[in-house]
Amino acid sequence: MGSAYVSQQADRKFIIHLHIAALLFGGTALFSKIIPYNAVDIIAFRTLVCGIVVGVIALLFKQGLIIKNIKRLILLIFCSLLFTVHWTAYFQAMQLSSVAIGIISMFTFPVMTVFLEPLIKNTKLHKIDILMAMLVIIGVFFMVPSLSLSNDVTAGVAFGLLSALAVSIRNILVSKYLSQHISAFTIMTYHSFISAAVLLPFTNISLGEITGINWLLIILLGSIFTAIPHTQKTFALKYASAKTVSMIVSLQVVYASLFAFILLNEKLELTTIIGGSLILFAAFYESVWAKH
Repeated sequence: MGSAYVSQQADRKFIIHLHIAALLFGGTALFSKIIPYNAVDIIAFRTLVCGIVVGVIALLFKQGLIIKNIKRLILLIFCSLLFTVHWTAYFQAMQLSSVAIGIISMFTFPVMTVFLEPLIKNTKLHKIDILMAMLVIIGVFFMVPSLSLSNDVTAGVAFGLLSALAVSIRNILVSKYLSQHISAFTIMTYHSFISAAVLLPFTNISLGEITGINWLLIILLGSIFTAIPHTQKTFALKYASAKTVSMIVSLQVVYASLFAFILLNEKLELTTIIGGSLILFAAFYESVWAKH
């Protein structure tokens, strides 16, 4: 009786954490529109703030920040560079098009992972996975108004897909080679500081040029809307399967579109809704229902 009660309490706790994380991840998209800087500027300062916050959390939880294995360190740096591409391309996608198109395009990453994983981890590719990939391709065609990179929406989708590809490769490499040896807090600390180190030299603004309100927005983005949800998702993985976590956290797509509709007055075209629905169905299937 007692153990069952404790189990139920743990279930409620991780579900609450995941829903809060999904809400915060969804809110992240808004900052691409309300912070008046380009994608590189936003991500550079966002990752700097996130690195400080997650690094402190890692120290508090006594997670080792020094990687002694040279091969793992090199791979971690490479994965951090992939994460830099993912973050920057994701924000660029939303700035060029809309929050909804950017986030839906990026959410092709579960399907991409299905095709990349057999190449990296030598696993079997299933026929149903090919069907899901075709749905994604059809969905992207619905979302793109014309096949020209001069079109902002098309370019936004392209950057969203680049973001998805980068995070797919990063997730597979981290899953296979790093996650069993390095804590999630340590991985995120390296990701954040390396991203900041790469992007800060290319920013168009200096620290002194950032106004008070924009500093507040950047700090909120890097801490509340980045460091905290990543920590919550890591906590939830102790109590739930990765598929359950993926399903609940994927609600960020709904939250992001809702926030954009309420706060940014963004409207969804019918073709965007149709294409996005196809992509989200495929992504949900590969993340939650598929058996591999």
